[in-house]
Amino acid sequence: MKYVLDTSAILSGKNIPLDDDLYVPPGVLSEISEGGRWHRKLEMMRAAGLKELNPPGNVMTRVKDQASRTGDDVRLSDTDLEVVALAIYVEGTILTDDYSIQNLAKSMDVEYKGVAQEEIEEEWEWEYRCAKCHRWYKELKDECPRCGGEVRSARLVR
Repeated sequence: MKYVLDTSAILSGKNIPLDDDLYVPPGVLSEISEGGRWHRKLEMMRAAGLKELNPPGNVMTRVKDQASRTGDDVRLSDTDLEVVALAIYVEGTILTDDYSIQNLAKSMDVEYKGVAQEEIEEEWEWEYRCAKCHRWYKELKDECPRCGGEVRSARLVR
């Protein structure tokens, strides 16, 4: 089995199946500081064959476009997007407790598994809503053009 690890999978403290093929994008490695127990766990995984791999640009573009459609783009870092893109590229399962990564993966038919938490069961879409006047927007704004209130992301209920 092939697994692509998110940082949350490494930091969970749960056992990762070291006898399977493990992949991470470079961004995951950069999120784990030198020294300390998490770095030691990462070094153990490297010794067991953890592979660092960049996803191709065309796959990253597809993932970014889909994240924009679901509204997860404001919740996900470049590293998170790389995790999803790498899973598509290697045809692997993502190990993560990040619900936004799981949501994006679900929308792209990419398999994922929770590590320390249960997985999401339904796909979410996000839009943006003014906290003051409750007007909805398709894109995030610094402030509501109508009343000046704070615009926040909100799960779209269909």
